[in-house]
Amino acid sequence: MVQPVAFELVFPFVNQMILEIGVVDDPERVGFYSGLIESMFSFMSFLAVMPCSYLSDHYGRKPVILLGTAGVAISTPLFGLSRTFWFMVVTRCLGGTSGGSWSATKIMLAEMTDKTNQGRAFSGLSVSYRLGQLIGQPLGGYLSHPERRWSWFQSPFWYDYPYSLPCFVAGAFAITAVIFGYFFIQETLASKRSKRPSKTVNFGTTTPPENGETSASVSDITNVEEYTRPPLRSVLTANVISLLLSTFAMVLQSEMLFALYPLFAFTPVHSGGLGVNEATIGAHMAIRSVINIALMVSYEPFQRRLGTVRLYQTNMAIWPISVALMPTLNYLARVGLQSSWLFDVVLVTFFTVWSFASLTWTGCGIMVNDSAPSAAALAAINGVSQMTIVLPQAIAPAFVTSLFAYSIKSGIAHGHLIWIFTLAFSTTAAIHSMTLKEPSHDWRQDLKNHSD
Repeated sequence: MVQPVAFELVFPFVNQMILEIGVVDDPERVGFYSGLIESMFSFMSFLAVMPCSYLSDHYGRKPVILLGTAGVAISTPLFGLSRTFWFMVVTRCLGGTSGGSWSATKIMLAEMTDKTNQGRAFSGLSVSYRLGQLIGQPLGGYLSHPERRWSWFQSPFWYDYPYSLPCFVAGAFAITAVIFGYFFIQETLASKRSKRPSKTVNFGTTTPPENGETSASVSDITNVEEYTRPPLRSVLTANVISLLLSTFAMVLQSEMLFALYPLFAFTPVHSGGLGVNEATIGAHMAIRSVINIALMVSYEPFQRRLGTVRLYQTNMAIWPISVALMPTLNYLARVGLQSSWLFDVVLVTFFTVWSFASLTWTGCGIMVNDSAPSAAALAAINGVSQMTIVLPQAIAPAFVTSLFAYSIKSGIAHGHLIWIFTLAFSTTAAIHSMTLKEPSHDWRQDLKNHSD
């Protein structure tokens, strides 16, 4: 939860913050600068993913996760103290570098589960991320400018640093997570585990083991000499490359929409947006997170019924619908219906459809682990997969916010260039996902055979 809180905390207020510290004086020029700030976090995570993955293989998953979280605890409060654009960029870079440890979290989860319970476990991971959004986005919006809401914050410090309070709260949350993790997280890397039997987390099973045998997970590996990291080239099979390409497209689409909505909502109605303030933007994103968390409950039943890949393909087909609803909202606002029940219905429908499409994140994590040719390849394939996730996260905000600003300024297609592009891209990504197939080899079965 810490990393999504830190990553998404700034979204509700970053546009207004850029205006107030004097980076620009025109709201229509904010998009380029806010996009750059948002992108730097993910770009630095991209650079840090593989080093963190290799460090987790050498020193263990736990220390990498804790150090990454500690970095977030330092960088987030510093961002709230920014008074210049470049200090904002530097502090986001520090936070993004710490975010590279997210790959170790997913590796640890894969090592704690097997194929019978991974759907539930990765749904839980997605829920924790959405809870981070649920906390981070309204936290950023509601606690901004506390001197306007509460008399005890009416002092020179809070007037000079009106966005520091949400960042301080997020930093305290990260410090608490470090302390909790130090005492309660158990190492899952075989070479670093204690010789005594480990206490593994039981996520439950969706199907009982056959013939009285227990399911095998990576944490069952005790022969360290056999657990050697394979060459990266041997991991990148044709099926894995196709999956990574789909992952890249899915994340790019998801992050474009996520970076675009706060700017879209902030932009005046006559310029193509909704014209709402940062508190309302935070509330909107929180509502979307609540809906997304509620829908997570449906993931495991749908996965058992349709299969991981088919469910992923279905959810990918929903992205174009999400895109089409955004200009629909602007149209309703332009014709004076922003305060009507019709606008509210379309808004909630948009958040619901967007949340259904976002279930692709859970399916993607499961498919990456299932595609590993062996247990020893988990760290390598998760490292590469995390790079295909954070790279579009780095590209999307700056690209899509700049495209949105250009779309408004140029007037191409009556200002709808942004929607034409995102609709075409999401449709292409959905079509490509139809080429994915369920893996024919299960590395967990190899582990079970080895343990026998």
